[in-house]
Amino acid sequence: MTSVRILAVSDSDSYLKWSHALLRHAASDEGHLVHEVVLSNVLSPSVDQMIAATGGTVDRVGIMGLVARVRALRPDAVLVSCTGPALEVVIDTLHAAGLLGPANPGRPVLVTGFPGITVPANELALRFRRHVDLVIVHSRRELREHRVLAASLGLPTRFALARLPFLPDSAEPGTAAARGAARDRQDVLFAAQSLVPAQEEQRRAILAALADVPDGMRPVVKVRAVVGERQAHNEDLPYAELDPDPRIMFRAGSMADALQRARGFVTVSSTAVLEALAMGIPSIVLSDFGVDDAMITTVFTGSGLLGTLDDVRAGRFAHPHPDWLEDNYFHNRSDDEWLDELAHLVSEPRMPVHVEPFGDVKTRARRWVRVCVPPRCGRIAPGPLRGPRGR
Repeated sequence: MTSVRILAVSDSDSYLKWSHALLRHAASDEGHLVHEVVLSNVLSPSVDQMIAATGGTVDRVGIMGLVARVRALRPDAVLVSCTGPALEVVIDTLHAAGLLGPANPGRPVLVTGFPGITVPANELALRFRRHVDLVIVHSRRELREHRVLAASLGLPTRFALARLPFLPDSAEPGTAAARGAARDRQDVLFAAQSLVPAQEEQRRAILAALADVPDGMRPVVKVRAVVGERQAHNEDLPYAELDPDPRIMFRAGSMADALQRARGFVTVSSTAVLEALAMGIPSIVLSDFGVDDAMITTVFTGSGLLGTLDDVRAGRFAHPHPDWLEDNYFHNRSDDEWLDELAHLVSEPRMPVHVEPFGDVKTRARRWVRVCVPPRCGRIAPGPLRGPRGR
């Protein structure tokens, strides 16, 4: 395969973690040339978040700095690793700069994807991504559901399969090799999410159950951000502000590092449960608040992982059913197709991108403010900066 020059731009910590891991495989396995930047915006990861996501730091650029990078590097492909609203602004800007239109017949291939579980497929997420050439998804089920939804919306979106790049390949979930020494560890690790559960009493119930885990186990809440840091989605009710029991520890930093000390894993629907399973750590996906699209838990039906807060209190965790794994995130990496699809797109002539506005004037202006306002202004605002949420 001919070497491909890829420029990746990320807007937030979760998307940076995803794109960095994805392109690490592309660089090591295929010899592609990779250049990474972080888009300076109100969701930009802090230095500590960058280190947790990549092991180092990444250059920050403003939206016009990104235009300059594209002009200077002339990449074969741009991986727009951003939430939907920021992705919209990036593509609008590149188009306005003449980098995606008839004046640039060798325009870069536009690629994007999702940094975690995307079942159910989401209409808003696909509409934000309507102008890209390739959307990466991470399971056979996701591939089917996104193709069906795109067809129903009349979108000609092209999808490709890739195993989640931060899942280790060393062992398959549920095997003796994967389980390792998990039973000899202490931590009951709960992965906090910004959006679910949404109600304060639900979050307090989780904290109460964690405080009651059996002696010999240590309850730990893994957070994505500390005070002053931002996430891909605003968190209105941080667990640390809900009077947690002194027994409960809070930990930021790398999820992979936190899992090294985990005896059991608990979540509502965090993608991190897949990392835990890949490391052989028995897990619980909480069903107390519903198994439905709102909680992003429908994908776990039939997995053998659904459990309750009573299971947390008792220290009862589970391993996944083998027949669930192949269709849901644990296909063999040799079945990945995104690099082949990318090579094909790079080798073919490309039509100009015809950008069409999405949303009313006020909504579009809000997206631009989010990307163009210096990050420090968003961080010192009295309360979270609110705007439309989109994957």
